[in-house]
Amino acid sequence: MPKYQAILLIELKEGILDPQGRAVEGVLRDLGHPVDSVRVGKVLEVVFPAETLLEAEEKAKAMGKLLANPVMEVFTLETLKELP
Repeated sequence: MPKYQAILLIELKEGILDPQGRAVEGVLRDLGHPVDSVRVGKVLEVVFPAETLLEAEEKAKAMGKLLANPVMEVFTLETLKELP
């Protein structure tokens, strides 16, 4: 069965307070990097079996829905590829 690699990005929804992002923003400014804002999220790399690319996409999206807190987070399927 083919293996696929999915990259999932999980971020806080717009308007949700991001204390980690604010801390990183402050450090960058203190170090002389003028940034407007910083948001911190999670990147997950998941390798899993699937019969087809369509099945792999469905599985990756299902995993993203399970891993993101729908009250305060959103997920994006950044990339999906079949592994050699």
